[in-house]
Amino acid sequence: MTPLAVAELALALVVLLLVGALTFVWARRRFIAGDGRPVMLCARRDRPMARWRLGLARLGSDRFEWFSVVGPSLRPEVSWARGELDLGVPTPLRDPIPGLVDPVAVTARAGARACEFAFVPAAYTAVRAWLESGPPGYNTNVA
Repeated sequence: MTPLAVAELALALVVLLLVGALTFVWARRRFIAGDGRPVMLCARRDRPMARWRLGLARLGSDRFEWFSVVGPSLRPEVSWARGELDLGVPTPLRDPIPGLVDPVAVTARAGARACEFAFVPAAYTAVRAWLESGPPGYNTNVA
């Protein structure tokens, strides 16, 4: 095999892997959005000074779920029942987060678990409205 043929084969393999990876990211995003459930870009961190991790928040009829943007898993990393989730007061962030314009940070608690989320203001409003608009008889925490 000539060096040119080896280079062409290597280039074709790289292009094929790149197309496969992009197709997987697209298909995973479509799967997470599923049957029309709202999905929004947000970031999460577990400790106050930790690095923000970009992800997708999904609002179901009874659960708030967070998926990492990068990764093969189709299961959420964080999943909280609507009735146990409590969101704190939003505070503007000074640190830029790629993909989020003028983000606000909010502490989320569910029982003993807590973490911090960063949303664009419109997404935070949507999550707050979803949380406060539980069906009648549903034990929802209203701020």
